[in-house]
Amino acid sequence: MAGSPVFVQIISAVIVFVLVAYVLFVLGSFSFSKTIESVSPSVDVKVVEEKKRGGDGVEGSLEERCRRLAEDACLTEREREVFLLLVHGRNARYIQETLVVSYNTVKTHVSHVYAKLGVHSHQELIDLVESKG
Repeated sequence: MAGSPVFVQIISAVIVFVLVAYVLFVLGSFSFSKTIESVSPSVDVKVVEEKKRGGDGVEGSLEERCRRLAEDACLTEREREVFLLLVHGRNARYIQETLVVSYNTVKTHVSHVYAKLGVHSHQELIDLVESKG
């Protein structure tokens, strides 16, 4: 009886019924938005304002270092805005929404910033700012 087609059909129907019941009753109240709202970071992430340091070659705040690098690279005013946002870890979509420009415009500004500063990635840009004083 275990190999008969009727038995296989009955077992398949029971499995489907159990799955449908599970989805309706257990997952029926599931919500991605509720799940995401309940997620919290496992550690507190704090941004620490960098203080002026002496003797180690890195001086000034992050903004001051960015200002000096931007002046040396002859960045335009808009490129400076994009540069600062990139240094703070923002991505192109965030910059697009913040500066209210198209995504392609942001990509163009980012490529100009990278070219003028001689870097090839977001991480290289951040490393450059952290290493310059």
